[in-house]
Amino acid sequence: MRRLLVVVLATTTVAAISPLRPPTPALAAPASQRVYMVTDSVGLGAKDAVPAAFPPDWQVTVDGTPALFVEQLESKHVRTRMASDPGVFGDYAIVAGGYNYPFWDPPRFDRSIDSIIAAFEEAGVKQVFWVTLREVKPEYISASAWIQVQPYYWYFPTVNEHLRAAVSRHPDLSLIDWAAIADRPGLTYDAIHLNTAGQADYAANIARVVMSAASRLAAGSTTTVKVAGVGGVPADDTAVSLNLTVTNPRTPGFLTVYPCDEPRPLASNVNFKSDNTVAGAAIVPVAPDGTVCVYTSAATHVIVDVMGSFSGTDGYIRAGPVRLTDTRDLGDGGLVAHNPLRVQLPQSVAGGAAILNVTAVSGPQPGFVTVYRCGDPIPATSNVNFPPSGVVPNLVIAQADASGGVCLFANQPTHLVVDLFGGLAANAVSVQSPVRAIDTRLSGGRPPAQSVVSAATRALAGTMGVLVNLTTTQPDNSGFLTAYPCDENRPPTSNLNVVAQQTVANFATVRPDAAGNICVFTQSSAHVIVDVTGTIGSAYSGLAVPSRAFDSRGA
Repeated sequence: MRRLLVVVLATTTVAAISPLRPPTPALAAPASQRVYMVTDSVGLGAKDAVPAAFPPDWQVTVDGTPALFVEQLESKHVRTRMASDPGVFGDYAIVAGGYNYPFWDPPRFDRSIDSIIAAFEEAGVKQVFWVTLREVKPEYISASAWIQVQPYYWYFPTVNEHLRAAVSRHPDLSLIDWAAIADRPGLTYDAIHLNTAGQADYAANIARVVMSAASRLAAGSTTTVKVAGVGGVPADDTAVSLNLTVTNPRTPGFLTVYPCDEPRPLASNVNFKSDNTVAGAAIVPVAPDGTVCVYTSAATHVIVDVMGSFSGTDGYIRAGPVRLTDTRDLGDGGLVAHNPLRVQLPQSVAGGAAILNVTAVSGPQPGFVTVYRCGDPIPATSNVNFPPSGVVPNLVIAQADASGGVCLFANQPTHLVVDLFGGLAANAVSVQSPVRAIDTRLSGGRPPAQSVVSAATRALAGTMGVLVNLTTTQPDNSGFLTAYPCDENRPPTSNLNVVAQQTVANFATVRPDAAGNICVFTQSSAHVIVDVTGTIGSAYSGLAVPSRAFDSRGA
């Protein structure tokens, strides 16, 4: 055991670190702008980048020593500062440790987590953040680095599991998920130690999470959002098309959006993991006072953008929310793969189109789900893309067969949850078999970052909105996609948020330009796929510039 520990220390050792800055005068900045960080050699690689990522009026102190266990970081740095320089502590503390992990004694690591958090609480810290470890993959590093990291990379996922478990024990603990962001090449000069690009991303991620955490919506809270009568939405419209974005959640959870004059339904619209940014679409009826309610099960930031609205009673059909199917009720026998699952729709929506939220849950392998009219050939497109063990929903506008059923096909085993959120009248919507408007994998290569691709939807004159499924794959970095009419300026909103190297899809209702085209902006270099599933006529009013109805980051 000791021989392996020696190897770990050798691989994480950097040049001796002198004091990073002189003792900080007590209360140089208010507690709400004071950050203390303690770290091993990985975080020390960003010792200058982290303070620079915060505004200049923030006081950021970084202490650390390579190759120390967490309890050693506490005794050498945290306790020493508490005794000699307590002014470095304010509302926020960051721990970037765990690469030196006592793998032969996991309970020791749990005790060290609890102990260092208790020390911070004793020092008056209100929120503690822990940076997860990069889970090293050979395809993202050099062959020599992969050889070097062999003695210890295997326990990094275990460390992250212990950190996630600690969040449930400590309500003042949040994770900064470097593991998710670092799942790509170009961030380190070996396997874990940061190069210049990695330092910048590492520091920016820390600053983003810390500075926004204080204003997150509370777990279990409901927010009333005015949507009708503001931002170009007529006051008497009956339903709205929304894009919901979650960012910086403390723990995994979900959002549910519903009219405020009704009880909160069981169904969810967006599911999310801790410290990730994810978007989801929803079509929701509006309460008589022009509001919708947004429930969040976990502490998080929420952004609500209105994409358009429905008028009168001949467009949107108010039905649900109601759960139609949940294969989890059947245990492992309910896993769906290759054999289509038929779901019966209520008569109220079977004659037009159903607004469904389809969620893939706990599939053991990555895969996709396609929703289509039973009896038709299975389309060569997908509505939901899911990672292993993920919980991924997406909005789907589906047309039933003559008997009122829709079918769902999954190419890999997964549980499926289908919720009905309403319907669209037959004279208001035209649903078609998906038509692929663009797939950059087949046309010209992967678009570069900050680029725009155009997709011809073939929408006829008078079309107020096209129903599209946006998919991005092989993104080289975290980022977002925005869809908008090509004859308008790009709006300051997003339809799809992505993480490096992941395939993600999201539904969107977009107003096309006069020629029937929509444009898609991609922030990171990524392939873009646009599938057109239908059009909406005069019952729908699509906004050229989406209206931002709510943003908790600025609340």
